[in-house]
Amino acid sequence: MPNSENMNEIRASINLYFDNALTTDAQQNLLNKVDSDSTCHKIFNQEKNIREFIKNNVTRPDVSPDFIQNIMNNIKIV
Repeated sequence: MPNSENMNEIRASINLYFDNALTTDAQQNLLNKVDSDSTCHKIFNQEKNIREFIKNNVTRPDVSPDFIQNIMNNIKIV
């Protein structure tokens, strides 16, 4: 079983993976680690399930077109 420092690195890599922030090589390395290490596999699946739950069960409030336009007017670069 990896030590806690390695586990923190693995958790960080898993988060980056789900955020699509890893290079192709880093993704493949992580997936190989997940396939070969049961602890990593468990953490990966937990994160995947949490993200799927949030995606499917948390609703975002509707935003009016006026609100969007107001934001765009305030951030226009001069």
